[in-house]
Amino acid sequence: MAFLVIEKGANADIGKLFVLEAGGSVIGRNSPDSNPDVLINDDYVSRKHAEVKQVGDDFMLCDLNSKNGTEIDGRRIESSKLFKLKHDSVIGLAIISGEARVTLRFKQSGETLPDDSLEASGDRKKIAWLRIDDKSKEVWIDGKPVAFSKKEYTFMWLLYRKAGQVCSRDEIIPAVWLEAKDPGGISDAMVDQLVHRIRQKIEPEPSKPRRLQSKKTFGYILV
Repeated sequence: MAFLVIEKGANADIGKLFVLEAGGSVIGRNSPDSNPDVLINDDYVSRKHAEVKQVGDDFMLCDLNSKNGTEIDGRRIESSKLFKLKHDSVIGLAIISGEARVTLRFKQSGETLPDDSLEASGDRKKIAWLRIDDKSKEVWIDGKPVAFSKKEYTFMWLLYRKAGQVCSRDEIIPAVWLEAKDPGGISDAMVDQLVHRIRQKIEPEPSKPRRLQSKKTFGYILV
């Protein structure tokens, strides 16, 4: 598995993770006639700015004739040509005055998500860095107690019980926002804010989340 993490850009985007599809993942700005796989909130990014696709065992980046250009590790790339990405490569989008307005880091799970991040216990998977006592409502991260609000705890407990599985927003909202008479009134932004707060508490590097991952259009997964 390979994915991109937004490291620079709009505040609401930083830390978002997008899993890359073997058939190709388009990076771009959302618009009425464009719905990219990797959504960037920046007016200088083209609607279909670039694409990452798998070719054999490699992941390749192609600029889709964007208006403001694309770079890899600080080097501008030509449009319509494939360029190989390496683990930890930095993709720059919208090069204005010599500087990328948005940067994404390319990761491959073989190096970023070690096999021991999940410890198997029978048919049940246990998160190695996390322990939750539901009776006392206490949470330990890397062996240290960490305080969680009621909503944060409820969300973590839901993810913990489904460790290694995607938890959809349709599951998260009614479980966490019990007081909501209309679950449809809970916006994506409210869920994203909750995820952001939790990442600040559980991630070694919150700007580069690898424990609480987002799966575009599907939900979240704890690894």
